[in-house]
Amino acid sequence: MAESNDQTVKKIASLKIFLRPAMTTALVFSIFVGGWWLGQRAKHSPFVEQLLTKEELRTKISKLKNDNLYSFKQNEVSLEGMKEPVVLDYAFDPSLQAMAEDLLDQYKPDLGSIVAIDASTGRVLAMYSENRAFVLEGNVAIAHTYPSASVFKVVTAGAAIEDQKANPSTLIPYAGRDHTLYKSQMKERVSGWRRISSLKAAFAQSINTVFGRLGVFSLGKEPLKNFSTRFGFETTIPSEFPVEISHSANPSDEFQLAEMASGYTQDNVMSPLHGALIAAAVANDGVMMQPYFVNAAFLKSGKAVYRSEPAVFSKVMSPETAKELRTLMYETVATGTSKKSFRGFFRGKFSELEVGGKTGHLTDQHLGGKIDWFVGFAQSHGRKIAVSVLTMHKKYWTVKSSFLARKAFETAFTQKKVAKR
Repeated sequence: MAESNDQTVKKIASLKIFLRPAMTTALVFSIFVGGWWLGQRAKHSPFVEQLLTKEELRTKISKLKNDNLYSFKQNEVSLEGMKEPVVLDYAFDPSLQAMAEDLLDQYKPDLGSIVAIDASTGRVLAMYSENRAFVLEGNVAIAHTYPSASVFKVVTAGAAIEDQKANPSTLIPYAGRDHTLYKSQMKERVSGWRRISSLKAAFAQSINTVFGRLGVFSLGKEPLKNFSTRFGFETTIPSEFPVEISHSANPSDEFQLAEMASGYTQDNVMSPLHGALIAAAVANDGVMMQPYFVNAAFLKSGKAVYRSEPAVFSKVMSPETAKELRTLMYETVATGTSKKSFRGFFRGKFSELEVGGKTGHLTDQHLGGKIDWFVGFAQSHGRKIAVSVLTMHKKYWTVKSSFLARKAFETAFTQKKVAKR
C-alpha cells in the first residue's frame, strides 16, 4: 500500500513538470493579449491626447489662404478636420520679435527679413519681414528663396574641411582680383599676376576665385552637391509652416562649378530661415535642428492637438569641422567683410561672446534688387543664437544686414535669459 502511494506521488510530480511550461506559455499569452486590448482601449480613450505630427500640422496650415496668418499676428485658425477653432501658441521670444520689427521699421529697407533661432533646440525666437518695393506674396522669410551669394561659401568651406581637402591655414594660389570670377582665373596652372591666400583669409574677404578653384580642383561636383543636401538644400525643411525649398546649382561644366562653389551664381537659392539654420548648424557642433515656430496647438475648448519637441534635422558635419568653420566665420566679423559693422562690439559686456558670420552680395536678376546677406551666430555659456538677415534695395542702401545682425545679438545677450517655452 505504501508502495502504491509512492508511485502516485511520483506520477503527480511528473505531471506538474509537464504542465509547468504550458501554464507559463498560457500566462505570457494572456498578458500579451490583455496588454494589446488595454492599449487599444487607451488609444481611443477620450482622456488620451491625439496629437498631430509636425508634418500633419504643416499640411493643414498650407491649405489656408490667409496673409495675416503668415505675418504671425493671428493665432486662431480653422483647420481642416477640426470641429472647432485651433489656437497656436507661437514660440517667439517677445523681446527679440519686437527687436526685429523695430529695426526693419526704423531703417526701412526695400525688402528685409530677420530670423533668430536657438541653435541648440531649433526654437524660432524671432521672424519678421517687410516688403516695400517688390511684387511678392507671403512671408519673405519662408515663402521665397533668393540667391544665397557668398553665404554658399560656408557650404564649400565645410565640404573641403570635412573631406580633409583643406583647413583654415591651407594656402591656395589664385590670380586676378578678389571679387571677380572669369574663366581665365580657373586655369589649372596659375600664371600672370599670381597671389596666395589662406582659406581663413579668403573666407573673411570672400575671395571668389579661391572658392571657385577649391570647388573645381579639390572637391568636384558630386561631393559639393551632396554636402549641400546635408546643409538642407534640395530638402523640405520640417516645420509647422511650409517653407520654400532651397536649391543648389547643378553645374554642367567646370566654370559653372566654380560659380556654384563661390556663390557667384543665381542658381544657389535659399530662404532667410534656411540661412539661420546654416549658421545654427555651425554653432551647434555640426547638428542642424528642426525649426519650430509653434510650441503647441490647442482646440479652443482646451484640448492639445500638437506639441513641439526639439528634433534633429540633419547631422551636417563633425564637431571638428564645425569648430574650424567657426574660426573662419569669426574672421569675417574680426578682419573681414563685416568688420566695420562689428567695430567696438567685443569690448565691455560682449567681450566674452564667440561671434561669427558670413556676408553675401549679389543682384537678384529675377527681382532686380541688390541683395545683402548676413548669416551668423553668437554664443556664450551654452547659449547659442543663430541669426539670418536679408535686405534688398533697388537703388539706395538704407542699412547693412551685418549691422542689423549685430543689433540682434546685442538684444539677445542683453537679456538676463531668453524667455522659456
